[in-house]
Formats: sequence, C-alpha cells, structure tokens
Amino acid sequence: MTIRIGFVGCGLIAGFHAAGLEHVPDAEITAVFDVDDARRNRFADAHSARAVTSLDELVAAVDAVYVTTWTAAHPDAVEAVAAAGLPVFCEKPLGVDLATAQAMEATVRAAGVVNQVGLVLRSSPAFRWLREQVRSGRHGVPMSMVFRDDQYLPTRGMYASTWRGDPALAGSGALLEHSIHDLDLIEWILGDIVSVNAVTDFAHEIDGIEDQVSVIMRTAEGAQAVLSSTWHDIDSRPSQRSVEVFCRSGHLAVEGDWFGPVRQQTSTEDPQTLEGRELVDSIRPIDGIAGNPDADFVHAVRTGQPAHPDFAVAVRAHVLADAAYRSASEGGAPIDVRVTRSDEQPPTG
Repeated sequence: MTIRIGFVGCGLIAGFHAAGLEHVPDAEITAVFDVDDARRNRFADAHSARAVTSLDELVAAVDAVYVTTWTAAHPDAVEAVAAAGLPVFCEKPLGVDLATAQAMEATVRAAGVVNQVGLVLRSSPAFRWLREQVRSGRHGVPMSMVFRDDQYLPTRGMYASTWRGDPALAGSGALLEHSIHDLDLIEWILGDIVSVNAVTDFAHEIDGIEDQVSVIMRTAEGAQAVLSSTWHDIDSRPSQRSVEVFCRSGHLAVEGDWFGPVRQQTSTEDPQTLEGRELVDSIRPIDGIAGNPDADFVHAVRTGQPAHPDFAVAVRAHVLADAAYRSASEGGAPIDVRVTRSDEQPPTG
C-alpha cells in the first residue's frame, strides 16, 4: 500500500525530507500547501504532487503530514493534523518556547497519532558511533565533552530565510533554532543532564535573535559538557559540528555531522579513524538503524508503531533550551533540569 504524504510548508527543509522520501518504497508526496503560492507550486511541480490551497484540503487528501513551516506556524498545523487523526512529522524546534512545545506534545498524545520530530542527527552514523562508544563503558566513565557548532547566519547564504531573523516567527536564535539538535545529542550521548548554565550574545544586533551561546551542562554521573554555538558571516563555511569526548581511558572525536571522520584514541590501542561507508558498516550491526529518519517515519505510519524521536523527546530538548535562556537572563546562574518523572529516553534513535 502506498503511503500518501502531505507537506505543510515547502521551503528548504521540506526539500531535505522530500529527498529522504525518494528512497522509501511505496511512499509518495501527494499534496502540498504553503502560504507562498509560488513556492508551493514549485515544490508541487518538482515532486509531481497536487498543490492545494488550504490545510483542510491537504489533510483530506493524504495519509500522513510533514509540518515544515516556520516555527511559529507549527502548533496550528499540528493541531489540524492531529484532529484529523493523521500521523505527523514536525520539524524542530516544535514551538517558539517550552510551553508551546509541551502543549503540542499533549495534543498528539491525546489524539493518539504517530508523531515524530526532526531531530534527525540521532540517525547520523557519526553520532550513533559516538554514543555507542561512550555508553559501552569500554573507555571508562565519560568525563567531559566539548561540542562546537557553527554556521553562517541563516538569514543569508543557502538558507536565505528572513523569518529566522524574526523572533515572532522563530522564537529565538542560534540555540533554539539550530542547536536544539546539540542539546538533544549531548544528553542522548552522555546521559541525564541535571544542571545548565549559559550566556548569550547578539553580535549581529538582531533583537531577540541571539547569535552566540555558550552552555555548560553537568550530568547525573558527574560528566561536564560545554556547548559553543555561533552564527557568523562566513558564507563559504556552512553548518559545521566538531565534538570531542574524554572518558577516563579514551578520547573520542567527531569531525563531520553525518559520515565523519570519527576518531578514537586510547592508552592501550593504536589510534583509529573511520569515515564514510566504513563508518556506516561499523555502526549498523550494533544499533540496527538504517540512517534515514524519513524511512523510519513511513515505517511507523505503515505499522502503527511509535515513531522515534517523538514529540516527548523534543520537549526534553526544549526543557534544556529553556533552562539555558533562563540562566543567561540571570547572569549565568545554574538551572536545575534533573528528570523527576519516569520518562527515560529509548536507548536507540
């Protein structure tokens, strides 16, 4: 049976997911909607889909929906999709703030619909390798992580999305709009975070849109993580992540978001480097993940099984982001974020 997919929002990120769906058998983009007629029609033509003129028309024509609008439009779209009883994939961040994200999670939970969020780096072979290395215990307890994330200001370059410079549409800047990925990965790799300190800055002087963030996190097991996220003006340098982890007896490094290289150094073994196909082949037998989050979503839609990462996972990332913003507003004071309910994240992405 072919799964008919609809898209609400037809910009750059919609194109990313459309490319992922091209590799999924028996899934087709059937109908698309965007408030920008020209953008909607271009996307529809590119994917042989029907351009519709309302959200109601879209949900009546499909089996599942991707919400890939600007952030402020996510809640209304998700509510409409959930009210129709359809599975929904929503891009990150869920909403412009924590309260909105929590309300959205409650909406899909009450509707009982399959739901997935675009924290796609959990599918990355490089970060899956890093998590497996850290969580295996073979290198001793994790001690510290340094996570650097940078990209050019997304109102320019390939993104050229002016809405990311408007806090009414984006919520805020580098941390929420981009590095919510990083907050999720840090806790997913190191374990439960219990406290957050942060400072922010506004070098581009865009009101409400921070472009520099430094966050210090501490885990329940005593590890420390430092996240540095920067939006700059170097258009020749797109999104880049560099991560180092020191365990008691091992150094682990990721130098590429998806296919590495990744590096391992211990006191008892020769240094090792993996990248590309060799990296993919090394990690797949361990966690069984194919590495295509869009295929994972379609599989969940087809089988009715829970999707992952879901809205509840995204809410936890919003908790960490909210704590960082509150800390920054209080001069870097520590904010307690320890988990107080039984909602431990599933072990794989």
